[in-house]
Amino acid sequence: SVCPRDRLGYDPTMERIYSGISSDDDSIIDNIRYEISCYDDETEETQKYAIRRTIMSADDIFGRHTRCFVATPIGYTSRNVAMSGIAGGSNLQEVVIKDAWPPAESPVLEDPRSEIVLLRKIRSEFEANPPSPPHIYPKFVVGGHIKLARDDGTHEIDTTDAIFKLMDVERLDPPPGNDEMEEFHWRYQPFRAHRRIVMSPVGHSIKTVLNEKELIIVLAESMRCHSSILGRCGILHRDISTNNILVVRLGSHGTGADTDASVFSRPSSSPLPCGLLIDFDFAIEVGISERVARPERSGTLPYMSIANLLNLQTGRTALDDWESLLYVVCWLATVGICSNDRTTYTDLEDLQICRWRVGTLEKIADTKRKHMNSTSNFEDLIAREFRKQYKLLPLLAIALHKALFVNPNCPGALVKSERLNRLVDLDSLDSLDSLVFDQQELGSNDDPLIKRNEYADDIIANLQSVMQKFEHFARKKLNSA
Repeated sequence: SVCPRDRLGYDPTMERIYSGISSDDDSIIDNIRYEISCYDDETEETQKYAIRRTIMSADDIFGRHTRCFVATPIGYTSRNVAMSGIAGGSNLQEVVIKDAWPPAESPVLEDPRSEIVLLRKIRSEFEANPPSPPHIYPKFVVGGHIKLARDDGTHEIDTTDAIFKLMDVERLDPPPGNDEMEEFHWRYQPFRAHRRIVMSPVGHSIKTVLNEKELIIVLAESMRCHSSILGRCGILHRDISTNNILVVRLGSHGTGADTDASVFSRPSSSPLPCGLLIDFDFAIEVGISERVARPERSGTLPYMSIANLLNLQTGRTALDDWESLLYVVCWLATVGICSNDRTTYTDLEDLQICRWRVGTLEKIADTKRKHMNSTSNFEDLIAREFRKQYKLLPLLAIALHKALFVNPNCPGALVKSERLNRLVDLDSLDSLDSLVFDQQELGSNDDPLIKRNEYADDIIANLQSVMQKFEHFARKKLNSA
């Protein structure tokens, strides 16, 4: 290439430090090691890490392009003891490095919704006063924006605007409704910033649980963390999903002696798994949603709440995240909870629950309204399709559904006019005189999903009680086994 060095398109903050062992025909290379530099915006220090393995790789070059690595420190920073050497030493603390391009607000260093800002706040709160009741949490170690050196000696934060400037063209903000555009111009790109965050502990996929009792413990601990972070830090997660709840086993590889013990508040000899809530990309500090331009819809199909899918004109609350938890339980109870015991999506095509991931957001929301509207609908359309070998998950799902959708003050999931239209068949009436109803009730269009926010505290307390009871039962059974 004859272009300047800063236009080559590679990431100078990652460097190969060990080429590995190759086969005779050079078609197989093993044990390749990379050194990755992690800059901290606050301390203005750079910590170097040796990557041990990749645990998440981006599917394409568009969107957030999130990659996650397990790594060990090289060198020294003010927040870590002196460490050196290439990854592999058992005495080195393992961490997770998240490298991503999330949407950002300009100026990026002042973005109030930056995951870096939110994780710093969580660390500050829990380091000063450890959580009680105890739970583990994603502990921020180092984090900042990638800064690229230019040939003229200056540095610039790696953003989409910086990339477009190198191409001598201007980035354009995507117009409203761009998802429906037949032709998508390449210059329509959201403003994104290249961020890198180092965290601990190292977790494993929720699919690594051994049984439904372990799953219940992991879910309960993750939601305890959710409630604690919301209550003490004022941060709402907004993306409860199977990908964002991890399993941490104390004393296992990468999570015991190799992990910062300060994130644990339980003896390391405990044989039971812990639940770890991760990924605060969509999280927001309660009260600032009106001051930012980012869309309110957030989350992962098929776990998004109905209000979230419809982008209802009501603030997102903890109830939306608890509703997402219900969908996580339903999904795992249907497809299977363990890696070696999962049904393929192809085999699930005819099940009602698969309608939670196919079609427009509005269509999915309408389907969920019908599924959730009553106990009979939920049990007949969703719970009856759960795996027969599960005994606790159906009971948990029904209890969570009852707490969310069978509240006497705001029952169901359909608006009142919709419920009347579904219950009354006008063609079967001899005359309108035989139709008796409350005119005021018919004229109102109250949505129970909006109205339930008035009773959020009581509903959430009930949901927490449900999870605590199931967690206590699961622990008792596992400890006695």
